[in-house]
Amino acid sequence: MFLAAAIIGVEALVAVVFGVMSIAQVDARRLVVGSGVAVLMLAYGAFLAAIARGVARGARWSRGAALATQLLLGLLGTSFLDGETSWVGVGLLVAAVVAGVCVLMPAATAVFTAGEDQQ
Repeated sequence: MFLAAAIIGVEALVAVVFGVMSIAQVDARRLVVGSGVAVLMLAYGAFLAAIARGVARGARWSRGAALATQLLLGLLGTSFLDGETSWVGVGLLVAAVVAGVCVLMPAATAVFTAGEDQQ
């Protein structure tokens, strides 16, 4: 479970770095698009950081959010599998699969469901 939190934390860091880099590259001709991408990436990075923290703490709400984001990142990774960006696609797919499996492991399920009434 902590591996999943670490992977999602790295994804959050990458999103924030990309957002900051987008801010640095905004020019007058593409001010709205460039600043919009930067804001979205910074917000997505903050969202991923919150998910990583929730997964590390075993918060029940974070499991579904972690799985949803990993599914989306895995699908995004498939679009990078052709050409010179294939290493990005492989990295996204590996990270998504490993984090998703870690969150679904029986030990993680026990942590996420701790405190529930068993019937």
